[in-house]
Amino acid sequence: MDAAKDFLESTEERADLNQYWFSPLTVAAFVAEITEGATPPARSAAAALVSSPSVYFSLPEDTRKNCKVLDYDRQWASDPGFVFYDFNAPEELPQELRGAFDFILIDPPFITREVWEKYAITARYLACDGARFLCTTIAENASMMSELLGLHPVKFRPGIPNLVYQYSIYVNYPSQRLEELNPEIDEEDWQAAKPVAVALSEPERPLGTGQGTPLDTEEVASFVETPDMRLLAELRRQLFHTKRALEAIQAPLQMALRRSSNGSAGSGGGQAAGSAAAKVKEVHLAAKEALGSLDAWLSEHQAEVANAMDNTSGTSPSAAREHWHLPELESLLETFELSPDWSARCRASAAKLFQRSNQALRRPAGGVLQRSL
Repeated sequence: MDAAKDFLESTEERADLNQYWFSPLTVAAFVAEITEGATPPARSAAAALVSSPSVYFSLPEDTRKNCKVLDYDRQWASDPGFVFYDFNAPEELPQELRGAFDFILIDPPFITREVWEKYAITARYLACDGARFLCTTIAENASMMSELLGLHPVKFRPGIPNLVYQYSIYVNYPSQRLEELNPEIDEEDWQAAKPVAVALSEPERPLGTGQGTPLDTEEVASFVETPDMRLLAELRRQLFHTKRALEAIQAPLQMALRRSSNGSAGSGGGQAAGSAAAKVKEVHLAAKEALGSLDAWLSEHQAEVANAMDNTSGTSPSAAREHWHLPELESLLETFELSPDWSARCRASAAKLFQRSNQALRRPAGGVLQRSL
């Protein structure tokens, strides 16, 4: 998944286009769905990635050459697979794309029926007979997704680090992978719990994880962020930054372990082992700095976070630190050692931290969004 890492680290999200990239684990799951389910298996899948550049640019090169990315953002126009796409003109696409794809992945910038009706037109335009669909939107849109495209929700929910709302995935085909929980997001079966109520009686809600042309202001009611919404979005950014810093230790740590085991094989091996160890020390220090930044932010905003999350994050500073696993993470980094066991504990701690961040999504929408007058 080097391509995914390169894209996520080098491509900034554009808030004006509602761009919010999927997490690396989610991207990996989507890439696997495309590549492992190709029909016939002897060839690469022909996939259309609609408003989903993070997935397109994470595909293996031999797969990507058979795929297209349909997007409003022309920053990728030089890529041979780019096709300009405006959802307000859902069939203004090259004729050669009609019925050309056996996998359609759609991740719109908005969650409303008006927008999804247009994306559904595009989906049917692109799909060949028997095409598989994978789409993302909120859980409350389940009946709409069934009506428009015959899709059903799965257990795996996508990680979208910088988006305050939690999305669900809808498909029209069986997938063992997607019928398992995403460990970044859920520890328990979210489908068995009562979904969070979202007031969808409003005509439009400009939130999403993809990108496309924003709706005209005369077509859509205007919404504004509340202080709680901004706070929880920043909380997730802080948590994800720390998680990424912890994960960044893994690759150089594994390299150092390999080179350390060969360090006695001549001076060259010893120099390589020393260089790898220095890199581990560098990323380890970066992780400690990220954790310190998270600790300072949570300390400054502890009362606000507790209030925004209905006190689920702890009512005292010590309880809040325990809730976000800060003592455990501090102990982990302080007891660093060049060993497979420490590497495994680091992975587990990073996963637990991101699971905690999912709690920022579990509060009633009425306290997150307010209509501007």
